[in-house]
Amino acid sequence: MRMESVRFCPDCGGLVEKGFLFCPYCGKEFAFKASVGEIIDPSFKKLARAVAVKTSISRLDTCRRALDTLEKELDEFLFERL
Repeated sequence: MRMESVRFCPDCGGLVEKGFLFCPYCGKEFAFKASVGEIIDPSFKKLARAVAVKTSISRLDTCRRALDTLEKELDEFLFERL
């Protein structure tokens, strides 16, 4: 399959042969006017947001573990003082 003979569905991003009136993956009816960049850019932006969220969650989890450790050490320190 040559790249000139395929396009991307603007709804789901599926690869569709030129001339199809419906996407075989999501069933969306379409008239192709979107460029490859217009289809791919939103997908990459979604991916970048998902990676940023995952990274943030990982950092928050690291901070939570560090705070748990500090709380335990503080409790032990205060208990020794009593």
